Amino acid sequence: MKEMLFSICAAAVITAVYKALIPSDRFSAQVKLLVSCFFAVIVINALSGLNTAWDISDILEADLSYNDYTVQVFGLAEEKTADALRTAIYKKLAEEGAAPEKIYIDVNISDSGTISISEIKLVFGSVSDYDANAQRAVTITRRIAGYGTAVTAELAPQAKKEREDQ
Repeated sequence: MKEMLFSICAAAVITAVYKALIPSDRFSAQVKLLVSCFFAVIVINALSGLNTAWDISDILEADLSYNDYTVQVFGLAEEKTADALRTAIYKKLAEEGAAPEKIYIDVNISDSGTISISEIKLVFGSVSDYDANAQRAVTITRRIAGYGTAVTAELAPQAKKEREDQ
């Protein structure tokens, strides 16, 4: 209770001193409004200290944290780029009859925003598909992705085990 009364008295004294220091009557309406708002905020703040249900300090505090979304944006761009390239490669290889089971693409985005494809892996599900189509699929994929990109063909783990058993 002492804190509330002290806050109200301090606000009243500051308000009275401020009113006394006003240089002219020219801005008296604006100053009265400003002083009234200041006094009202002090009184409300003092009264809200009595009841914690009226605590509005959480509302008044601004969240000044910085959220950096570049990692998420770059990740999404990498994903979309890989999906578009994967679709184009799969369509072309399917037309040629050399479609792999899976296509893995490593996309890199630098800090300057340039996109590069470092590696493309073509994974074939069976030994017969690998033997018949791997080299042709690699050649076609290099034409699509560019000759600076590493393109490899490999067997799926189940097919590797199948080959070892033979």
